[in-house]
Amino acid sequence: MRTDLSKDSRVWLYQSDREFRESDIEVIREELSAFCAAWTAHDVALKSDFDILFNRYILLVVDETATNASGCSIDKSVKKMKELSETLKINFFDRLTMVYMEQGQMFDIQMSAVKAAVAEGKIKTDTLFFNPLIKTLGELAEGFLVPYQQHWLNK
Repeated sequence: MRTDLSKDSRVWLYQSDREFRESDIEVIREELSAFCAAWTAHDVALKSDFDILFNRYILLVVDETATNASGCSIDKSVKKMKELSETLKINFFDRLTMVYMEQGQMFDIQMSAVKAAVAEGKIKTDTLFFNPLIKTLGELAEGFLVPYQQHWLNK
């Protein structure tokens, strides 16, 4: 990831429905390197980058201190992610599955099942959940992986 991106840079997180394989990572790096190098808003290059997080998430970043991402440029990124989804046979668009971590392993749970899992003691207040709703690089550093008690699911 570029080190010259502002902490206020806008981010989009795409959660995979499975862990990435090495072959997936190669394709993701190749495709998104080319995409970010050519990504524009109204024919102006975007200061952008991507990263692969926890072998399960793709992070797209635009530093809008240089040029703002436009609706059309965001549409281009969604189209690229849909293409990657089809190519890799990965669902990046399931917003009803949450991912949490226990003892270094990641687990999936349907959003609708979280409250019951808490009531049964399967999920505790200190169970770490990923927060796919972050909007900036600064939020990524501060609140991407948070205890259930601080997660929006607990509201």
